[in-house]
Amino acid sequence: MNESISQMLHRLPFWENLSPDEKATVSLRAVTKRFAKGQLVTSNSSTCLGIVLILSGAIRVGLVSDEGREITLYRAGEGDVCVSTASCVIRQLTFDTEVTADRDTAVLVVPSSVCAKLMESNVHVRAFVFEKQTERYSQTVWAIQTMLFKRFDQRLATYLVSEHDRTGSAEVKKTQEEIAREVNSAREVVARMLREFSARGLVEIKRGTIRLRDIEGLRKIG
Repeated sequence: MNESISQMLHRLPFWENLSPDEKATVSLRAVTKRFAKGQLVTSNSSTCLGIVLILSGAIRVGLVSDEGREITLYRAGEGDVCVSTASCVIRQLTFDTEVTADRDTAVLVVPSSVCAKLMESNVHVRAFVFEKQTERYSQTVWAIQTMLFKRFDQRLATYLVSEHDRTGSAEVKKTQEEIAREVNSAREVVARMLREFSARGLVEIKRGTIRLRDIEGLRKIG
């Protein structure tokens, strides 16, 4: 990261709506952090981080059951702001979530104590946070609806196509375990469906990579 923190702060959506004193406080307290792929960023049971601006990389927000099963609720990428990392400040529309780095990730953090003061004093910050959390709530509902009402072949095909559209690559460079977390299923189920897709000429299975051979065929399934 070659930007200074003062330059990064201008990328916060609510920056221009802060008063001079609020800008000075945020400038003094904001910090940057780096997380390796798979590293825990924050959870409801860990220290509350604050509002996070993703400078590079991506994060994954999910639920983890007592048995260790993981469900992906949504992901956020470069330029996105995550408020789920400030759950101790935001009491509305919160879930018992874990936020992890989806790949090597750098973030700008506005600490939770600063967030609390901004939400009390600045209606623009409060409105932004509630709007962003409502957006994430909608994504969560969509993830649950997909899991409940879509056949698994549709869910997997939709995921593979979305990865192609997002990256522009015909290769999904993820393990079957990682894909299982993304589509909210077990690795064995993913492996079985990928073998079926492979037999139909839709994909080619490689170690740590799924090559998409028939994008339009997958679109028709999803």
